[in-house]
Amino acid sequence: MNDPDRRDPATSPSPNRRDFIAAAAGLGASAALGGCAGADDAAPAAGVGSPPPGFDAVPQGRVVVVRADTREAAVARGLALMNGLTFIKPNQRVLLKPNFTGPMEPPDTTSPGVLVELVRQCYAAGAADVIVAERAVSGLKTRAFFELKFYEGGAKSMKDYLDAAGATFLPLDDEPWVEVQPPGAVDYEAPIRIPKILSEVDHFINVPALKTHSIAVFTMSMKNLFGYVHPDVRLGQVHNSPKNDTDPDRQKRMFAQMNLAFSPVLNVMDAFVSRTTGGPTPPGDVVDTRMVVLGRDRVAVDAVGLAILRTVGSETWIEDRPVWKQVFLAEAIKRGVGVGGPDEVTLVSEGVSEIATIEAKLREV
Repeated sequence: MNDPDRRDPATSPSPNRRDFIAAAAGLGASAALGGCAGADDAAPAAGVGSPPPGFDAVPQGRVVVVRADTREAAVARGLALMNGLTFIKPNQRVLLKPNFTGPMEPPDTTSPGVLVELVRQCYAAGAADVIVAERAVSGLKTRAFFELKFYEGGAKSMKDYLDAAGATFLPLDDEPWVEVQPPGAVDYEAPIRIPKILSEVDHFINVPALKTHSIAVFTMSMKNLFGYVHPDVRLGQVHNSPKNDTDPDRQKRMFAQMNLAFSPVLNVMDAFVSRTTGGPTPPGDVVDTRMVVLGRDRVAVDAVGLAILRTVGSETWIEDRPVWKQVFLAEAIKRGVGVGGPDEVTLVSEGVSEIATIEAKLREV
């Protein structure tokens, strides 16, 4: 289960939060300035005498795709191409939602490297607390598998990485949940229960992994948020409803509709290794795509993720159907979750030699 391409992302232990924030500021600045050769595009330049543009200046449909030697370098450079985490103000709290619902290594979960670099970058931007919150799939205790040492030959757990990075780990098993009922969630017959912590932080960053899914077809930024829907709702309304027997697209629509309950400010997708068949868990095929995909808009990010899968080779029902014809994506557009089609997506890439093919797959309708 070890990932031979991953280096240890937690080599700078922090004796206390203040020392860590100071160190992270230096790490973030140096990483963002390092970059990769061969940029296909760049962040917009500021006018003479004007301040550099911040995150708020980034168009909603911009999707950044970066390939680098390490996940950490890809995340840092990708954030720079998104004009940085300037939405974070001093002393604010930031919540990160990984794809980590069971004890599996990448590509079936978000990697420690991506999470730790995001934690570092958030502290460098001025955050007072960076919280990594997750809820295990039914039957598992979240804390138990976060503490399971299955990285680095059994030497480290995900919690070890997060502790060294100065993050706060929050298992949602016993945390309070609240009910919401978005008007567009028309296939939900009762309120959707989501974690209360979402209303108690200043910013929410979604950190999915790129992989296929046996029900949803794909699981990326939108499907990742299903982990923040209470198990009672997931099992009672979505997965085990008798309505699914006569309406095979119902669950795909519900995955899209539940996104109306969430408002992540940014999506950072770990596509360093991608599961191209058999997802969301083994067995199946994986590809060393060595990318990180970033964007404000979940529909745009997932559309680019689908284009990547169609480029490297995937399931027949992904390869043979244009991105925008996928039921999950089309329903999200219908309900106003994100952009309305390929004309609203702008690709910015660095180090990705096959970006023209990815863009062609993205534009096909």
